[in-house]
Amino acid sequence: MGDYDITFFMGANSPNGFFSMFDGLYNPYGNWQAYIIKGGPGTGKSGLMRKVASAMEEKGFLVEKIICSSDPDSLDGVIIPELKVCIADGTSPHTIEPKFPGAVEEIVNLGEFWNSDILQDNLQSIRNTAIENSACHKRCMEFLAAVQLLRDDTMKIAQTYTDKSKIRSYASRFAAKEFGVVRGRIGKESKRFLSAVTPKGIYVNTQTILNLCDKLVVIEDDYGAVSSYMLDCLRSYAIACGLEVISCMCPLAPTKKIEHLIIPEISMGIFTSNSIHKADFEASRKISAKRFMDCDALKKHKYTIGFNTRASEELLSEAIGILEQAKQLHDKLESYYINAMDFERVEKKTEEIIEKLDRRASVI
Repeated sequence: MGDYDITFFMGANSPNGFFSMFDGLYNPYGNWQAYIIKGGPGTGKSGLMRKVASAMEEKGFLVEKIICSSDPDSLDGVIIPELKVCIADGTSPHTIEPKFPGAVEEIVNLGEFWNSDILQDNLQSIRNTAIENSACHKRCMEFLAAVQLLRDDTMKIAQTYTDKSKIRSYASRFAAKEFGVVRGRIGKESKRFLSAVTPKGIYVNTQTILNLCDKLVVIEDDYGAVSSYMLDCLRSYAIACGLEVISCMCPLAPTKKIEHLIIPEISMGIFTSNSIHKADFEASRKISAKRFMDCDALKKHKYTIGFNTRASEELLSEAIGILEQAKQLHDKLESYYINAMDFERVEKKTEEIIEKLDRRASVI
């Protein structure tokens, strides 16, 4: 990925299996056009999206790339906000159901370009490899569930010694200073993952927050009790002020915990730095969680917190190792499909999509 890329995840390996935010890729009621790509592994979905993204970037359009949590070198989607266009992998586990098929969503079936005879000759190998791959992801989910139980236990202990009123007061002052006057509208929220558990480890799209934000605020919080509550408060204040926010959810608690907050209109990013992902950039401001906690009282739980930390790190390492195995199996699956594909026809379909986007661009 280049230095000027805007990249996020919209799917994550979570304690409850694959968690998808793909329903937030586009607004089917807002004059958007979506291309939903169907096809097996190795059929050229990611390559098609990458070529379309490059073509649109060369024409001067900002492109948001959605990368795959099971393979960060692969694309799951492309969003071109100025054109109100998105292109996405619509195969399992991030299946996308069209709302207005043909009118808003166009199905691009790359299965039309494979040789079924070749695939059927390898049926048993394909079936066995796919079953092994699914088993790896299920096992990874179980390890991540154990990780989150331990991290939740630590957070609950820390919450007992956290002064929420002090956090609310700080967040109110922060918002008054940084968010400006109320803009006479309610802001909008979109959700993304800035980080994910991947075969390459904990992968953080740090460059994205650096590209989108001039002001970088870092909350140093290994326990999560302060940062999650503060970010929830700041999110609410920002929306009330009429600002659009990107809430970056925690992949281990995707429905309930904001891990980072990006507010593009004021070029601000608020990043949680912890033992899993440290802030490796220079911050405009650092906020220590300890200022909102009774750290002396927390010391009596030192053994439990230490155990939770060590055990969760080992379990997380194991989960990452299992994802590496799953990636190897996925690569094996891809090899069967690659050998069966007519990529010249895939390339032609790619050019057709680029031509359609050019026509759309000419009338906006």
